[in-house]
Amino acid sequence: MEDDNFTDCQVYWKVYPDPSQSTYAIVPFLCVYLFLFFLGLFGNVTLIYVTCSHKALLSVQNIFILNLAASDCMMCILSLPITPITNVYKNWYFGNLLCHLIPCIQGISIFVCTFSLGAIALDRYILVVRPHTTPLSQRGAFLTTVLLWILSFVVTLPYAFNMQMIEYTEENICGYFCTEKWESAKSRRAYTMIVMLAQFVVPFAVMAFCYANIFSVLSKRAQTKIRKMVERTSALESSCAFPSHGLEQYENELNEFLDKQEKEKQRVVFQNRRTTSILVTMVVWFGITWLPHNVVSLIIEYDDSQQFFSLYGRADYDISYLLNLFTHSIAMSNNVVNPVLYAWLNPTFRQLVIKTYFGDRRKSDRIINQTLVYKTKIVHDSKHLNGRARNDNLNYRMNGLTRTPTPDVQLNEVSSPEISKIAADHDELIEFSVNDTLV
Repeated sequence: MEDDNFTDCQVYWKVYPDPSQSTYAIVPFLCVYLFLFFLGLFGNVTLIYVTCSHKALLSVQNIFILNLAASDCMMCILSLPITPITNVYKNWYFGNLLCHLIPCIQGISIFVCTFSLGAIALDRYILVVRPHTTPLSQRGAFLTTVLLWILSFVVTLPYAFNMQMIEYTEENICGYFCTEKWESAKSRRAYTMIVMLAQFVVPFAVMAFCYANIFSVLSKRAQTKIRKMVERTSALESSCAFPSHGLEQYENELNEFLDKQEKEKQRVVFQNRRTTSILVTMVVWFGITWLPHNVVSLIIEYDDSQQFFSLYGRADYDISYLLNLFTHSIAMSNNVVNPVLYAWLNPTFRQLVIKTYFGDRRKSDRIINQTLVYKTKIVHDSKHLNGRARNDNLNYRMNGLTRTPTPDVQLNEVSSPEISKIAADHDELIEFSVNDTLV
């Protein structure tokens, strides 16, 4: 008799169907998750491979970006395939051990991802807004990433500890599901609030604060540069004494100079707008992708009646699983977007990827060497401005170089034309380095 009951039992999703099992839902979500899985894995693996293949790229900021890419890869491998399966079929197919292990690894990867985004924002804030602060060393960056993993594990530990694989108890239902089993609803809700604060609210606040200040500093710097260009142009026009002979040639040279100044002004404005767009996108994208999933999870947690997402009060119109799939896929889109925002928009990295996959490896090494030589030369020349390396830590940190002492030179040892050239190079270095670290 017991064997007959076991034979006649059905899986949960057949007894209690909901819209998430509809073909109209499964096919689109299958396409979305496959797209996120392959593209996210490809982008992050490429980022890790290209960066680790060129030791000169292992700067402090790139260490955090590598950390971000590693956590994104973990989410692609574990969250993207498993979460849709458990949401659609409401059954756990992976055994008791993985019921504790997989949610734990999923949680750790999500926390490492958001913590890394906050660390990147803080590092950029220090570089741009407080350039004279003692910068984080490469060793300090490695230790920080280790600390982020430990902290993520500690925060996730209660979640993994309270996961249990439970067998369905209804007579006509067979199968298992993996769920949280807390001693009380109060402790579970308290933990839910802690997770939301640590995973979303705090990182979002840190990113918004840091990038808002970076935007303010870069905008002021661009406005100052434009104002100086306008002042130099006005002074030149007002002080010009036209010669009696060669007037046409003189006017042509003046007009050519003014055209160059105008093009430089437009370039500065364009670069400022581009940087602004990137900064806003980083903050807004994080907010709009993670907020819906956190809100839905919070509502489900506090919905004691379990009727909030049930249309018409019917179980077969429960859209909570469908909505969870929708918000989860939006959140997982970060796995695809993060490599683009934090690596691909960097022109040097983009060239390296193209050369790595479609060109000669030696050419990719040459790209890095040319970039580093260019930056090193300007850093050396910029020291002549005031006899001390005010931006030495900033520039060498962002270039991934080892600092080397350079003799100080007093300002009066440099002639006026040299000062003008060095000052221009110094401005170019600051702008180049800031934009390089932003994208």
